[in-house]
Amino acid sequence: MPSRAWFVDRFGGPERLRLAEREDRPPAAGEVAIRTAAIGINFADLFARAGVYPNTPRPPFVPGMEISGVVETVGSDVSNLAPGGAVVAVPIFGGYAERVVCRASSAFPLPDGVDLVEAAAMPVAFLTARYAIEEARVRPGETVVVTAAAGGVGTALLQLLALRAAKVIALVGSEKKFAICRELGAAEVALYAAAARLPAIAESRIDVAIDAIGGETFRALWPRLGRGGRYVLYGFAAAAGKRGVARLRAVREFLAMGLLAPYHFVSGCRSLIGFNLSLLPNRSAELRAGADEIFRERQAGRIRPVLGPRFEFERLPDAHRALASRSTQGKLVVGGVNAESLHSGQR
Repeated sequence: MPSRAWFVDRFGGPERLRLAEREDRPPAAGEVAIRTAAIGINFADLFARAGVYPNTPRPPFVPGMEISGVVETVGSDVSNLAPGGAVVAVPIFGGYAERVVCRASSAFPLPDGVDLVEAAAMPVAFLTARYAIEEARVRPGETVVVTAAAGGVGTALLQLLALRAAKVIALVGSEKKFAICRELGAAEVALYAAAARLPAIAESRIDVAIDAIGGETFRALWPRLGRGGRYVLYGFAAAAGKRGVARLRAVREFLAMGLLAPYHFVSGCRSLIGFNLSLLPNRSAELRAGADEIFRERQAGRIRPVLGPRFEFERLPDAHRALASRSTQGKLVVGGVNAESLHSGQR
């Protein structure tokens, strides 16, 4: 039976996303087929569309790294998932589709009662945030700077850091984003241009910086770490443009980060930590345990995904345009992908 998927026909801007039908295939051994309910939109998807994300397939391919939905069928050797079960999945590629076949190890069962659209906004954002905090060894009372604080990962970070009793300084691109950051526990909120005037930053009293932007932002914050400071870099949004990557800007921002001599890490007593969860397949057991913890916290009401604009499946390229504008708050979600079939239990 055919279903629809968004293909990148060649690397480029949002106009390179094309909606087309394809024949469904059964899951192979160790795989699961999921009827999609909602799709989480990530900056990584924009970079994949532009052809600059690690391990991106050659076009034509279906991008999309996180979905929620209902298990349709399972392949052999799959024992932890069953047809009819609600799941989130992180296939890395292939998620922009009405029906997704991926490794069973990339799918996580959802607790009863979790909203499927809301669930699609959680795995990448909260697992990234959780991993960053763990790697930085954030302790209660420490001062933590969070960039892109009103975005999907940023709003997850603010909540998880509040649970750790950290003092958070949230940096954002516009004043309209101040309110959500304060609501989620930020002690201080500032525009990037005004950040240097905040006492903790001006006086180099930052314990931890968790940065999704890099470039000039990295150059401004790195010297402001105090002794024993840790800098976590998990993205390079400074390179983003309307078509995915602004190449000249990317070069400029990369050069702006400067050269770091290893000895300066010793004399400055600072640590630089970089990661991309999609490139850590050996951490699957750890990530699965993390996902279980995240959804337990959600059930307990201690965290929640902050949902940004929601788009219908047919308007998925508009979600890319909105995210690239850097004007949105929270996590962008494409919802209701198979609303009628999931409601009725059949396609």
